[in-house]
Amino acid sequence: MNQDFEVDITDEQVVSFQENGFLSIDRVTTGTEIEWMRGLYDQLFDDRWGEKEGRYFDLGGQRAHTGKDVLPQILGPETRFPELRETTYFRNAVTITARLLDVESSTVSGGGHMILKPGGYGRETPWHQDEAYWNPHELPNRLSAWLPLDPATLESGCLQFIPKSHEGEVVDHRHVDNDPLVHTLVADHVDSLQAIVCPIPIGGAVFHHCRTLHSAGPNLTNQQRRAYILVLGPPGQRLEKPFERPWIEEEQKALANLDSLAASKS
Repeated sequence: MNQDFEVDITDEQVVSFQENGFLSIDRVTTGTEIEWMRGLYDQLFDDRWGEKEGRYFDLGGQRAHTGKDVLPQILGPETRFPELRETTYFRNAVTITARLLDVESSTVSGGGHMILKPGGYGRETPWHQDEAYWNPHELPNRLSAWLPLDPATLESGCLQFIPKSHEGEVVDHRHVDNDPLVHTLVADHVDSLQAIVCPIPIGGAVFHHCRTLHSAGPNLTNQQRRAYILVLGPPGQRLEKPFERPWIEEEQKALANLDSLAASKS
């Protein structure tokens, strides 16, 4: 669903992103496209699309738990709906990413995931850096474009950032509740008094570097908070010596044990 709506950013905005590690954009797509994406989004979550393949799972709870999902996520919605790659949002996000990372737009690629915070009980997303979740054998040069499909306010769980935190290394992370079967990571010892809160209107987006510390509070409203996130950038640099990310190894071992247990019962 490609519409004629192009977004340009100023040199000042580029400098702000490079200095602080995040940038809020008032509008990256149209209201019509938002409505259309909401329909696809709701269909994916209603169907729990990709659950058997591990694409749908609860970020805020144990893998394979039987309770209420407090922070469900879907990975790679473009696989189910390839037309998402033809949207105004996708096109503008690629253009903005190229400017912010100072690379050619032809080198920018990536895909998305969708996160749902149910009204009234949607769990917080604790302080973390996106790169902490990623392949430790690669040095990435990527950012995330975070598009709300509902008003993202402080009460509904908008993003908050620690300015300039992208200038450092990936800090130590651990799994929430120290449980490797909970996918969500948390970085301890973050000075939240430095946080900048970024409420985003429908149709707007916030872009942040993969090393920028960020969080989002719980959804305290009675309305769901839907978000569609794109992770974009040029190819990463392959490392001869991988980063030490023990939390990734812990999760891989826990999931392998869970699969073995499930196989033994089948």
